[in-house]
Amino acid sequence: MAWLRQLAFSEKKYITLFMLFSLLLASAIIGQAYSIVKIVDSVFINKASFEVIWPYAALLAVAICVRLATQAFMQLAANRYAGSVKTKVRQQLLAHWSTPSAKPAGEKIAILQHTVQELHAYYAQYIPQFIKTLMLPAIIVITLFFVHPTSAVIMLITAPFIPLTYILVGIQTKAKAEQQLTKMNRFSSTFLEMLYGLQTLKLFGKAREQELKLNEHNKQFSAATLTVLKIAFASTLFIELITTLGIGLVALEIGFRMIVFQTLAFAPAFFVLTLAPEYYQALKELGAAFHTGRGSLAAAEILQETLHEPKRAPTWGTEAFSEAPSLALKDALIQYEQQAIGPITLMIPAKQTIAIVGPSGHGKTTILHMLAALMKPDTGQLLINGKPQSTADEQQWRQEMMLVSQKPYLFATTLRENLQMGGNYSEKQLLEALQQVQLMTWFKQLANGFDTKIGEGGLGLSGGEQQRIALARAWLKQPSILLLDEPTAALDVQTAEAVHQLIKQFHHRSTVIIVAHRHESIAHADAIYEVQNGQLKRGETPCGK
Repeated sequence: MAWLRQLAFSEKKYITLFMLFSLLLASAIIGQAYSIVKIVDSVFINKASFEVIWPYAALLAVAICVRLATQAFMQLAANRYAGSVKTKVRQQLLAHWSTPSAKPAGEKIAILQHTVQELHAYYAQYIPQFIKTLMLPAIIVITLFFVHPTSAVIMLITAPFIPLTYILVGIQTKAKAEQQLTKMNRFSSTFLEMLYGLQTLKLFGKAREQELKLNEHNKQFSAATLTVLKIAFASTLFIELITTLGIGLVALEIGFRMIVFQTLAFAPAFFVLTLAPEYYQALKELGAAFHTGRGSLAAAEILQETLHEPKRAPTWGTEAFSEAPSLALKDALIQYEQQAIGPITLMIPAKQTIAIVGPSGHGKTTILHMLAALMKPDTGQLLINGKPQSTADEQQWRQEMMLVSQKPYLFATTLRENLQMGGNYSEKQLLEALQQVQLMTWFKQLANGFDTKIGEGGLGLSGGEQQRIALARAWLKQPSILLLDEPTAALDVQTAEAVHQLIKQFHHRSTVIIVAHRHESIAHADAIYEVQNGQLKRGETPCGK
């Protein structure tokens, strides 16, 4: 596959290293064979003394050490090579998923971990072995042409049968490997989603039902794996047979030359027979690596499909814009599998507060993400002060804009660091922020105050407390563009009213967009828009506007 090869040759230093190692390994193998032949010929044929053979014994020892060291270093380099490529792929995936995606979290984790790991065999085994097989058998055959050309010709004729067999087997196993990997991803995704929702499943008495479902996925994955293994074992037996026949033909021809025609001496014959297994072994290893690497093709196709999904990451420019800018969506549309959101045309004047209301699942959050420049529309564009968003300076946008989502994320660190978020606010400012979002009563109960540790994802806090900490962040940052996604959804009536007063402080100071399905959350809006089935229309003007 072109994508795999492109990644393979992007690490040129490793390719060069594999070529050098292969050349060194071929030299060591030939030196080893030459030493063995000279020692045996000197001792058993010519009855030579030890003084004659000790240089060959030293050469043999050096050749064996060089061979072992080369193989060890080549495997080490291969693992690092595969690790480097996998890191690149994971970085590409993370960059691709930097914008909101409809793909479930469990499936993303399965792809990021297991599917990318499936590429390891291709880069750690197949590519190094491919380079090794290009050089090692070629050097051996060239060497044997100077010793015994007939044996070299036999090797050249029989060699293609080994990789050809593996190619045929690989074509057969590719579809099976894809099925196996798909079932593994499905099994992993189902397992992770069950873990996330285990408490809910138990509350509704559905744990046993999901256990049976997970067991069924496990059986399907096991069956697919056994099918691939069955083909692999059968192909290995066939390859061993071809290798044995190839070496047998070389040995048969040499036997006739030595015994029947008596035209070949012992030393060259023994040299050929010593190198022939090395020649076929290199081809066999390539075949085995090819078969293993074929499993990576299924993973590569899944990864390519994932990376070729519409990437909605916006591009940026360098132009500055005024604080609290006007925003506009012009014919903006995002196409999901189930529905289309848009085309949306929406004008938001500077320092105005608008509200977007509508039932859940009709596209309110998607519109908010487009306005926050988290998602680039498939068609249409976002305008900032009448200019395309792609011309605006990203750093300024991040400084001026803040989005408070439905499920704000809290980090496994102190309350102080969760509020600061890289800022440098005084303790007085932090206390005032907590006062604004009605968290002072809760804060006074904390034994360690701002140094209290918060669990990952807000573990240990209620949904309302998490939401109010996110709103406190907004008050501290004082953004000129504030986007709120259901800001009072997890709050009681009294606290929600306090949050409304907080939002009112941004009125006519910042450009504010509120997404809600409760009309009391939008009492201070200058204009209301309603979303129905991905379409936006102007709603009734709030009372008093």
